[in-house]
Formats: sequence, C-alpha cells, structure tokens
Amino acid sequence: MTPDSIREALRFYFITDDGVDGFAALDQVRVAIEAGATMIQYRNKSFSLDAFEEVEAIGRLCRDKKLPFVVNDNVLLARAVGADGIHVGQQDALPRLARRVMGPRAIVGVSVSTMAELERTDLASCDYIGTGPTFRTGTKVDAKAAHGLAGLRDIVNRSPLPAVAIGGIGPANALDCFAHGAAGVAVITCITRSTDPVEAAAAMAAACGVSARGSW
Repeated sequence: MTPDSIREALRFYFITDDGVDGFAALDQVRVAIEAGATMIQYRNKSFSLDAFEEVEAIGRLCRDKKLPFVVNDNVLLARAVGADGIHVGQQDALPRLARRVMGPRAIVGVSVSTMAELERTDLASCDYIGTGPTFRTGTKVDAKAAHGLAGLRDIVNRSPLPAVAIGGIGPANALDCFAHGAAGVAVITCITRSTDPVEAAAAMAAACGVSARGSW
C-alpha cells in the first residue's frame, strides 16, 4: 500500500474485542465492515490455536471486501493466516524484525503512548503509529494515563508517520481527534460493548465520514 492509501485506511480502524461474551470476533468484524470500517485488526492477547480458523475467516472476509487486515502482536500468526500486516506494542516484537518476517509489502504499525516512546522507537520499518490512550479507557488493564487531545496533537506534530488515535474514542469525540491531526481513530468497545453494535458501528462510521457497505 502507498502512504496515501494507508492514511485513508486508518480512518475507521476497528479492533476486535476478546473480552466480550457472546459476540465472536468474526461477527464483530462483520458488523464493523458492514458499517464502513476501513481497516481491521485482530487482537487477542490470550490467543490459542482453537481460534486459528476464525482468524483465517476474518482474513478471507477482509480480502473479499478489499480491506487491509492486520494482527496485533503475534507476527507468526499474521504470517500464517496471510494477513496484510502486523501491529506491535512497545513490549512486543521490534518493528524491524516484524518487517523481516512479514515482508517488504506488509503494513507495520507500532504503538507509541508518549513523546519519550516516540523518540526512542525506530520507525524506519513502520507505516503508521497508534497513539493513546487519548481518553480514559477500560479496554487495557495496563493502559497508561490518557494524554488527551493536546498530547495527541503533540505526538502527531512530531511523528513522521500518520497516527491513529486509540483509547476511549466513540462517535462523540472522533471529530476532535481528527481536528487534532489524527489520520484515523481506532475503536473497540464503543461497538462491541454497545447494547446495539450495529447502530453503534453506523454512528462511528458517520463520525468518520465513511460510507456503509451494506449487508452481504
């Protein structure tokens, strides 16, 4: 993907939720894609091989819809299912090693929470950064303190790569993130923990200014 197409793909970035009961990751992705999600990330910190076929199915669905599909943290899983890329955190695989495994055409993203992390992270092998938490979030039990919109703007202004904001983001504050320089917003629980995920996903798409794909 070109830098411009990656920036566009970050606009409505949906990440699967492994902490919600009765709402499988594949079904979460279906809802997000139908609403208009522009990029999908599979995230499961307790992944086991029992979930491998579901990840494959998510990858096939994304390919059918011509959407980039990345896997969080697990480089070998990403390679095994033919994902388009990988997203790594500060404690995960080094971006340069993830790039070696995934290949030159893969998408490589890295999490950056603070200016200090940005300064010490080698971005040469990366295509974008994920930065947050922008707002307070309960998704990650080990999440750092929220850096707010001012912190988001500071990191965006210093980063040579497009940034996707994450953490406590929903339809009500997505526009603020864009106004402070984010190329996109990454969302999880505003959709997966909603009483009406379909409606929530549609509201998120509207806030991001993307069109629904409709049902299949």
